[in-house]
Formats: sequence, structure tokens, C-alpha cells
Amino acid sequence: MDIERPRGHSDLLQLRGAGVDVVTDMAGEWSRTGGGAVDVDVDLGRGRIVTDIADGAAAADLTRLIGLSAASGFRKAAKGCLAPHHQGSVVARLLDDVPVATVISGYALTRELSAEQQLRLGGRGALARADYCAGFAAGGTMMTGVARDGAPPLVIGPQAPDLVRVGAGWHPMSELRPGSMRRIRRIDVSVVDDAELSVDAMFRDTYVNAAGIETVVHEYGTDVLVDSRTLTVQRLTVTPRVLPWPECPGAVAGAQRLVGRKVTEIERLVGSDFHGVGSCTHLNDLLRSLGDVSPLAVLLPGPDNSSAHV
Repeated sequence: MDIERPRGHSDLLQLRGAGVDVVTDMAGEWSRTGGGAVDVDVDLGRGRIVTDIADGAAAADLTRLIGLSAASGFRKAAKGCLAPHHQGSVVARLLDDVPVATVISGYALTRELSAEQQLRLGGRGALARADYCAGFAAGGTMMTGVARDGAPPLVIGPQAPDLVRVGAGWHPMSELRPGSMRRIRRIDVSVVDDAELSVDAMFRDTYVNAAGIETVVHEYGTDVLVDSRTLTVQRLTVTPRVLPWPECPGAVAGAQRLVGRKVTEIERLVGSDFHGVGSCTHLNDLLRSLGDVSPLAVLLPGPDNSSAHV
């Protein structure tokens, strides 16, 4: 999902998302089995209100979301727009990313505006969210900076290594313009044997500076072993690759609560139980995406195939 501000820092936010489902055989040949796209315009000046929205495949009437917040309550409202057979689709996953894409768009401000300018845009509002997640821990690095300066400390992540390989099942992606951000995610499901599925999932958030250099803001990966018959999580390992604050990895251990639970339960469990300083908003997004293992597993015809949901 591309995150762009074509008219400045406090007006129009444009979110442009796309994805595909593919199946890959043992020879490395892949075939597309599904896909979708979502375009969302958000008015930041009016409190993150959705002003326009459409999906390229016309999978749902999303016009009911116009006028609603792109943050609080958006996911529930978006889910209500989708027919049962579109739950777990690419469009559903893209809609799920709208709230967090809206939130992380603020990272561009920390790279492009001074602390004084950020303060005028409501920088100290973050103080009201102390202990919201591991990175927002009261007394932690971020909150200390906000209390002192009115804005978070400047964080510049590592330069983004290549991730997308042409011909490997990824859909086409344009080069990001300076000042833009992107969330890119992947979930691969493959057959281990008659009893187990292997899941390799990740996401990466990046920002492109004025010189055209793309750096990583957040990146997590997770490896999961799932019972192929019951779709129960047997083993789960989370790898925090790039995170902005030293407190952020404190959320990783909490993911073990999903071991022994069905992937079809994960979205509900994360929504109800994964809150506070033992959680991470972005890790929660990755964990919720494991619910897509269920529809992806249906695409697996045998032990010599794997599916990628990009």
C-alpha cells in the first residue's frame, strides 16, 4: 500500500493498495489465482475522514465508508461491506491496512518538519496515548522525547534492501516518489507434509526522502507451523527486524499466546487481548494477517505446491 501526501502535510492523504494471490509449483512456476486493489482518499485536516474510496475489482460497495474515520471503527465498518466470500480476500487485507497506513503516514512529518512545526500540528497529542503499546511506554524513549520537545525523536532506519523480485509472483509496483511511504507485505503458505503447513509472513514499512533514498521504518517477520487438519498454531516465531524504539521488541513475547489457537480465531483474539505495553500495533497487524492462512490453504492442491498472498 502506497501512502502519499500530494498536497502537503495536513490535507489530502492518498492510499493506493494492490495485491495478488499466486500458487507456485515445485518447478518455480507460478499462476495467479486472485487479486485486488483499493484506493482511499483521506482528509487529514478534518480528522482523518474518508472522502473517496473504491476497489478495482468492485468486490464490494465501499461508498458506505465515505464520511467515516479512516482510523477508529474503520475495520469493523469495512468488514460489514464485504460479502462472506470476500472475507479473507486481497481486498479485505488491503482494507485492514487502511487505519495503520493512515497512522504511520505521520512518520513523514518527523522527517520533513521541525519539532516546532510538528507541535503546531498537535505533536503533544501522543502524550495522551502513553502505554498504548510497547513503543509508547510511559517514560520510554519516544514519550520522553514528546514530553521534552513536543515531537518524537528523529528516527532514521536502515536503507531498504531489495525485497521484490520480478517474476517471483509479486505484482508490478511503481517507484516511490520522495516524501512517500509504502507498506509491503507477504504471506507464504506451503505444505510440509500431510499433517503440517509452514507459514512465512512479513511486512515492511518504508519512507523515501528528498534524495530518493528508501529507508525502513518498521519490519517484522514470523515463521509459523500450523496443523493442516485443524489449522491450529503449533509453533510461532516472531523476528523484529527494524523497529523505531528500543522498547518495541518488548511486544514479541506476547505473540506466544496464539500457540494452540486456530488461525481462524487470531483476528478476534488479537483485537480483544493484545493491548498495552505488552503489544505492538504493527505486530498485531502481522499476526491478524495469519487469519489468511485458512483461505490460502484451500489453494494448495498437494504437497508439491505453495501459495503466496502478496
